[in-house]
Amino acid sequence: MCIIAVKPSGVQIPDNETIENMWYNNPDGAGFMYPRDGMVQIKKGYMTLKHFKKALKSLKKEIDIINTPIVFHFRIGTSGGNIPENTHPFPVTEHLSLLQKLQYKSPLAVAHNGIIHITPSQEDISDTMEYIISQLGPLYQLKKDFYRCEAGKRLIYNSIQSKMVFLDGEGRIETIGKFEENDGILYSNFSYLPYYNYKKWDIWDDYLVTCSQKKLLSWINDDGYIIDKKGELIDGYGFLIDRSGDVYEYDWELDICRKINARAYTFQNLPYQFNEDTAEIMEVDI
Repeated sequence: MCIIAVKPSGVQIPDNETIENMWYNNPDGAGFMYPRDGMVQIKKGYMTLKHFKKALKSLKKEIDIINTPIVFHFRIGTSGGNIPENTHPFPVTEHLSLLQKLQYKSPLAVAHNGIIHITPSQEDISDTMEYIISQLGPLYQLKKDFYRCEAGKRLIYNSIQSKMVFLDGEGRIETIGKFEENDGILYSNFSYLPYYNYKKWDIWDDYLVTCSQKKLLSWINDDGYIIDKKGELIDGYGFLIDRSGDVYEYDWELDICRKINARAYTFQNLPYQFNEDTAEIMEVDI
């Protein structure tokens, strides 16, 4: 369903953990937009977290990151395929070729969270893209400030029954639908938080209930070993590590990880390093 994060001027961007939460809960590509020189700068098509973070690092050198409003979008693909061209944001236009550009300047741009019940005219475009081409583009030609009028907002919401954010070249932000505020940032849903899950297994007349949180971990396996709290050396197969160096044991039966009192090492007797490139989101028993 995606998530939109709206950072107004004067507010810090989401921290690293929040960005990772949004990415791993919405992993089908990302993008962002911000005003500059009277136009909205759109940069999108980031299909890996590493690529997105690199772009964000470059952005910090390009603009005043705090005093510039920025709208971020992290996608869960629903139609059209998970390709860079289908990531958000989009310029408000009737021309498909402009929607597909990964970097573009536009007087007005938009990001969407939700599903619009509209049939795309092409297999490789999304419902959002079709709605922009067929509805928002013509509406913009009819009335340039439609996104700032209450009647215009109501018309859009009645049509899409979901959420949108418009940003114009003057840095004005307009939202459609309900957003959640946290530390000055508006989020279109709660997937900026760690994902919590509750599982139940029927064990005869009783239930085993676990509460878990998803966490980014990398496997140790044959690349190293661990030393537990008793000082025993154990093969690394079935163990994982987080960024802080904490070790987790994987429960194969319940498909969940549990933090243990141990340290991980390489076969060269060096502390084992977390590998972000091969890391996976795993459920951790809390």
